[in-house]
Amino acid sequence: MKKLCLLIFICGFALGVNAQTKNETLEVISYNIHHGANKDEVLTIDKVGEFLKKYKVDLVGLQEVDSLCNRSGKTDQMKVLAEITGMHAAFGRHFPYDGGSYGLGLLSAFPLSDIRNDRITSKSVDGEKRSLALLSAIATLPDGRKIRFATVHFALDQPTRMLQAEEVLEFLKEDGSIPVILTGDLNAKPDNEAIELLQLDFSLTDAKLGNTFPVYEADRKIDYIMVSSKNLHSVKGAKVLDKEDHSDHLPLWSAVELKF
Repeated sequence: MKKLCLLIFICGFALGVNAQTKNETLEVISYNIHHGANKDEVLTIDKVGEFLKKYKVDLVGLQEVDSLCNRSGKTDQMKVLAEITGMHAAFGRHFPYDGGSYGLGLLSAFPLSDIRNDRITSKSVDGEKRSLALLSAIATLPDGRKIRFATVHFALDQPTRMLQAEEVLEFLKEDGSIPVILTGDLNAKPDNEAIELLQLDFSLTDAKLGNTFPVYEADRKIDYIMVSSKNLHSVKGAKVLDKEDHSDHLPLWSAVELKF
């Protein structure tokens, strides 16, 4: 009888611990780094790395990332950022550019797997049709739970943005019930139809809708951190980091509590 009671107690305790750890709070940054240069085209990739190291967030979604491009000193920018921050990194190429590649990046405090470069619609350039990257990966937390982390950069014209929003929703549905965090420069204000479309599946984490562009005297919000609505328990905090001037955009930070 004593052994049975002990077993019941242990099982009950384990269930209690599991219930207490059901939700997970993660800190996330979204940042368009302007090919690792400030608004005056002075290279700043090392400063971006030091800034991210200082904040010690769990996940970072980056847009306008160069890899071995002439304009940014033939630097593998994601490798530099990974070395400075000690985080896991992934790069997704939009297209070849200036002797290298131009695209998106992910940084994660957790191991990354199933890294995907899904292709979304882009406007034709000089008659040449191009697609862009929707970069995402599975981040595995220390207890084995998984999330899909993604970043994207939308077009400037509204018809293309609408197509891109539809495609993003379709691609990110593939992971079923696990939480999805989407970051990006969406080139659209919060009342834009493309943003409203994304909110069919995602919730904005920055309720105050702080302006993120341009870097000085920002007058519009075009950068976002979103979480799959069914997995967002609460937002612990969100703010535009308006003291960081390493790009022509300002970085956006959110702390989100996920439910699994």
